Amino acid sequence: MNQARKFRISHFVIWSILAFFIIVYGVPLLWLLLAGTRTESSLISDTPLSFGSFATMKETFLNLIRYNSGQVMTWALNSVIYTVGSVTLTLLACIPAGYALAMAEFRGRKLILILTLVAMITPSQAIILPIFLEMTFLGLTNTYTGLILASSFFPFGVYLAYIYYTTSLPKSVIESARVDGCGQLQCFIHMGLPMAKPLLALVAFFSFVNNWNNYFLAFILISDDSKQNLPVGLTTLISASGALNAQEAASNLPVGQPEAIQAAILVVLPIILVFLVSQKHVRSGLNAGAEKG
Repeated sequence: MNQARKFRISHFVIWSILAFFIIVYGVPLLWLLLAGTRTESSLISDTPLSFGSFATMKETFLNLIRYNSGQVMTWALNSVIYTVGSVTLTLLACIPAGYALAMAEFRGRKLILILTLVAMITPSQAIILPIFLEMTFLGLTNTYTGLILASSFFPFGVYLAYIYYTTSLPKSVIESARVDGCGQLQCFIHMGLPMAKPLLALVAFFSFVNNWNNYFLAFILISDDSKQNLPVGLTTLISASGALNAQEAASNLPVGQPEAIQAAILVVLPIILVFLVSQKHVRSGLNAGAEKG
């Protein structure tokens, strides 16, 4: 009887926590998706979770992307370029670095691990000025290359790779391969990489989310409107239009609250789609190493 009672209490606690997160995070997301189908008047008069029409959603979306001869789509393309470039460089750097820290023994290894942890907990705002000065010295401010290089710094990915290989790939296997004549690079290519699919998905997902939502770094390094990414460009557009401030006088920009909601969906939707597509590998990456061996 006591076990059955504990079972019911544990289930109640679990479902209560799930309900809390659904209310706090799920309901606002649902409202965002539904609000994208409504007009400005219906956003005020109708119930919060009411559905408008697909025709209204299409019209609002077209109003948004027609702004300044399709500048929003230019920002979207820039975001894709920045994100794909940064994620690619992140994977090329983090996976081998994590493998080397986990499998190799060399002088300074512990110091590098400590510095990686310090870099993880250092606020990103604290290194904005050094990054800006470095990119200015290299002549890479206001360039695609500069923002991609600056955004590729991802110590959390290195630490994830280190933990993954430490718990999932026994050193005895690597030592056996070394005895048979394999070098470190061969061990990484033939053993480290083939078993790293969940790790690749996990690091790529977190890096994608970090870079797709990149605002502050892009705001500092990019000054040309034609090279801005979505978060910076849409924030500037919506702030200039006064769409989210009822106290401001209406501007000449064809952007109101429905367009602002569509802009938010445009930023959020790719993250949702990427997670839905890669959730199997992301889950397996999160669970990898839970049991050693």
